[in-house]
Amino acid sequence: MTPRPGREGSALALAEDLDQCRAGFGALLARADLPAAAAAELRRRYGEAHRAYHDAAHVGLLWLRHLLHGGDPGDRDLALAILFHDAIYDPMAKDNEEASAALLAQLVPGDTAWAQDAIRATADHLGHAGTDCRVHRLLDLDLTPLAESPAVFDRNTGFLRREYAAVDDARWRAGRGAVLARFLEAPRIFRTRLSTIYEARARENLTAALADLRAAA
Repeated sequence: MTPRPGREGSALALAEDLDQCRAGFGALLARADLPAAAAAELRRRYGEAHRAYHDAAHVGLLWLRHLLHGGDPGDRDLALAILFHDAIYDPMAKDNEEASAALLAQLVPGDTAWAQDAIRATADHLGHAGTDCRVHRLLDLDLTPLAESPAVFDRNTGFLRREYAAVDDARWRAGRGAVLARFLEAPRIFRTRLSTIYEARARENLTAALADLRAAA
């Protein structure tokens, strides 16, 4: 798979430069206009040692892709949802999204109800049944890494494996394989116009990764 020229290619190439993605995190923090203590807490959390994939670079990448794909840079609610959606991350926990939404409510004054609900929707991308197009955009942005170049996709898989270091290889392959298969079985992975850029590429990566997992089992 070769990135296409123009805006699409630029958006895909973003993930190759982790420093640029981290700079995107800084830009997102600035746009969110947070109290200083809240910004410091987010920097601390996204810098936690156990994070390899779900870190500041991941969050910054989503914001940069939102902008490159014509997203509203003034949408503070979406900015908050992107910024906080992985704020609390324990790979073995089942309530990360609920806890992240609660942290947003705790740290940011004012009405953050929409952003909290959007964060909760990321607990099950495929299972979300809502119709809010802005929530769909958040879900799609969060899944764009499924469609990276093969090299970046493999890099990200390695990052995820590091986050699950406490899990042995057999459990990792079983769990990872189940996740990949569920995406492949879905009629559509992406819900918005981003599907025209990312859907086919994601399915190619998922198919190849699942075949590798099954060969290693």
